[in-house]
Amino acid sequence: DVHFRYSGAAGEALDGLTCEIKKGEHVVVVGENGSGKTTFSKLLTGAYLPSRGSISYDGQRTEDLRRGSLYEHISVVPQDFVRYRFTLGENVGISSLKRMGDTKAMEELLAQVAGEGFLEKVGGLDVQLGREFGGQELSGGEWQKVAIARGLFKDSGVLLLDEPTRGIDVGAKYEIYQLILDLAKQGKTIIMVSSEMPELLGVCDRILVMSGGRLSGEVGANETTQEEIMTLAAKYA
Repeated sequence: DVHFRYSGAAGEALDGLTCEIKKGEHVVVVGENGSGKTTFSKLLTGAYLPSRGSISYDGQRTEDLRRGSLYEHISVVPQDFVRYRFTLGENVGISSLKRMGDTKAMEELLAQVAGEGFLEKVGGLDVQLGREFGGQELSGGEWQKVAIARGLFKDSGVLLLDEPTRGIDVGAKYEIYQLILDLAKQGKTIIMVSSEMPELLGVCDRILVMSGGRLSGEVGANETTQEEIMTLAAKYA
């Protein structure tokens, strides 16, 4: 029964949202613009706390948990990702400082997310990024792939992605979804906010449809047809 209102807003962004996500499950959250998807994701991470109601991990409410402990177990790829003016390796490794020296894992991950030729094109992990410091500038899509690699590099039990492939070409999207699916097989709980529901049917266990700050429907992606899912999500579709 989660409610949330932004300061100065006329109405509530979340209006009595209730759902349960199981450990190891991979879920896609869809809905119209303004349905509350991104707000929901920010409350899941503990970045925001509910105005009313509660969010719990294993029965422990987020407001009762130590922030550092909670953040240690969650990795986030937001749609408003940061372009750090660091080296490429630091851009990826900053999500998990204890693994900053694992350059092999970084290189393998960047090859999976951004393509085999990406490292060679940019100039390696040690290249400075951003023109402000005389470094290599990336395209918007390349920065986005670096942000995805950063989120995937962190060894956390919960991975939350908010529109992770928006603006990326179709071929690269497929490869990234496959990478996410591989991670799901390793027992991670994956929650993805997306407007690309049909493309994600093979990646998720369940689709949650949001409308007006509430859950308006949900369906198991592996238990029904795409036609039935689109019927359920008719308003969204």
